[in-house]
Amino acid sequence: MRDTQLDHYRALMMIHVIIGHVMYWLYAAGEPYLSFVLFAMAGTFFIAGASVAVNTRRRSLWSTVVNRVGRVVIPFYIYAVVVIVFTVAVTALFGDTARLGFKPYDFGTYGWKDIVRIVLCEDVPGAPFGAHIWFLQPYLILSCTFPLQVWLTERCNRHIYMAACFVLFLAVQAVTRHELLREVACYNVFMVAGYLYYRRMGVKTRVIVGLCAAAAIVANEVTGGHFCPMQGHKFPPDWVFATYGIFALCVVSLVLGRIRIPENRFLAIWNTRGFSIYLYQSLVFVAVFAIRCRTYLNASSPLIMVLTDSVLAILLATALSFVTYPLEQAVMRLWHRLTGTQVP
Repeated sequence: MRDTQLDHYRALMMIHVIIGHVMYWLYAAGEPYLSFVLFAMAGTFFIAGASVAVNTRRRSLWSTVVNRVGRVVIPFYIYAVVVIVFTVAVTALFGDTARLGFKPYDFGTYGWKDIVRIVLCEDVPGAPFGAHIWFLQPYLILSCTFPLQVWLTERCNRHIYMAACFVLFLAVQAVTRHELLREVACYNVFMVAGYLYYRRMGVKTRVIVGLCAAAAIVANEVTGGHFCPMQGHKFPPDWVFATYGIFALCVVSLVLGRIRIPENRFLAIWNTRGFSIYLYQSLVFVAVFAIRCRTYLNASSPLIMVLTDSVLAILLATALSFVTYPLEQAVMRLWHRLTGTQVP
């Protein structure tokens, strides 16, 4: 039996990602609001872990890898082809792509290093509004290996395992600034927390954890003598970013825990097509940027800009998913037929 509320949370978190990118990519807001919204990835990985917890069917390591290739890697490769073709076509048609929010790129100069970056799901060089692709590598590493962690958590105390994951992240932070290693260690904390504590942590405990996290962040800012935007703590992630994510998730869970979100078609679309929407937001933001530049909205107040750009981006992303999602599903069915695996 599906946890429909978790499905709704997944959809809401994806909408939150889009709004956050409106604020960052379109410069529609400033601090401290930019820092306040930077808990989307913490929430995304928490939900990923919680999804494993509520799923009664356990996959083996191999079947998990095959599933992730079909549901993440192949859709990304499709996206890479689509976004390259789109960028080349738009550049040929309009020439000056600055008015569309991105710099022209000569894809004729693509070399083997660029191809390798795409194969490794690192990014798509030259793609407009493509900063979000960083998420794929840590997500693939964690989701593909998570059955091993499930096996470990079943053989030790969950609180001890959770503490060990956080200590491991602190240790990785102390010894390296390698972005991918820090991301894997950081977001593993949230994925494990989702698996171990979704619907298993009381209100009082969440209040205490949230207050402790808030106190640690405030103490750090006070002793530092100045406010450092949370974005400065995100790449690579440090303990401040992780602690803020813990605080934000405690607050959000306390609020959502008192609300039962009703079934509705819109959230169902964003839950089912969330990854496709996440990928193709590149194209959505090109359209939003172009529309904004041609209207009075560009001269409006920051609040109006955030609201109008967010609504426009959400509507366009929803509409585009009716094209991109069926394409991905068709290719994924072919993948499962070739590999002899079951379509989820």
